Amino acid sequence: MSVEGSSLLADLLKSLVALGAVSAGAAVRRAASTVGGYLVVGILLAVSLCFLTFAGYRALSLAMGSIHAALIVGCAYLFAALIAALVLQMRRR
Repeated sequence: MSVEGSSLLADLLKSLVALGAVSAGAAVRRAASTVGGYLVVGILLAVSLCFLTFAGYRALSLAMGSIHAALIVGCAYLFAALIAALVLQMRRR
């Protein structure tokens, strides 16, 4: 009886390990897929931000001069960074 009991326990343990491995594999695939998706979105966002910044800078520099355009674009990015930092701080609380 003890041989059957230990065999059953060993089979149960092997099944649990296999189930855990399958679950961990699925979680890793899901996480990798999510990270990949966010990476693509981040790259597209960065590229579009570069084009928008360049277009805005060129329009401002034609209208006001390059010094004022650089100041305006720089201040806009500083303001956006401060707002992002504020949002992150509010989220932590």
